[in-house]
Amino acid sequence: RIVFLKEDTKDGAIKSLVRCLSKTAEVQKEKDLLKAIHDRERILSTGIGYGIAIPHAKIQTVTGFVAAIGVSKSGVPFDSLDDKPAHIIVMIAGPEGQSEQYLRILSRFTAVLKNETTRNRVIEAKKPADVFAILQEVR
Repeated sequence: RIVFLKEDTKDGAIKSLVRCLSKTAEVQKEKDLLKAIHDRERILSTGIGYGIAIPHAKIQTVTGFVAAIGVSKSGVPFDSLDDKPAHIIVMIAGPEGQSEQYLRILSRFTAVLKNETTRNRVIEAKKPADVFAILQEVR
């Protein structure tokens, strides 16, 4: 689930990625996921800097872990820690009560994408299959 984002707002990017994840069997209620992601963002932005944001939520109406990657060449203002726009937005959704696996997934995406060369390659990719190949290479 890799999409090239056309949206230029945080809310638009979040909605686009939630829509993408809601097409999976694991996400039972799109509206619940959207609310959970927005609730999480109200607590503290998931824009971690380096041009990366990782909005995430654990909720009852998600039966297994799913992720979607949004790539924005121009960047999306995401209230990031470094005040820079997010070019790579990884949305992760999972079931409640599986914190250990959740943290492993979150930390793995963070570790892979903190590499500047990898980030730049992902941002410059031309199609979703290219992004997937890059992530497969460095995992």
